[in-house]
Amino acid sequence: MKLVERLPLLPITNEEEHEAAKKMILDLTGRDGELSPVEVGYAKVLVQLIQAYESGVVGDFFDGVKGSEALKYLLEEHGMTQTEAAEIAGVSKQNLNDFLKGRRGLPKEARIRLSKRFKLDPRVFELARELSSV
Repeated sequence: MKLVERLPLLPITNEEEHEAAKKMILDLTGRDGELSPVEVGYAKVLVQLIQAYESGVVGDFFDGVKGSEALKYLLEEHGMTQTEAAEIAGVSKQNLNDFLKGRRGLPKEARIRLSKRFKLDPRVFELARELSSV
């Protein structure tokens, strides 16, 4: 109950709550091996709340953004080359380049691989996003 008093297990709705939740997880993980089963359960639920918040923020961030624009942004933010991204996606560099220029979509498997690498919903990279914004 002391943990719940410090930080209730409620949906995270803003950046301040998000930061407090991440700090709590860091505090708990810093006590590795010393957590009771109740504390482990609390931490698991808190991680789910953090993930739900972050998923919503990322989803909102990419709303209305073309799949190619999202990938360009991610490559820049992660300091990744097109060659590296093509290898992760399992497509040729030319196919990835064509996607980035809006000439073609990416195969489903490529979208899934990229989404796993960047921890995003694969729909971020769908061709339909490209067509709907043209």
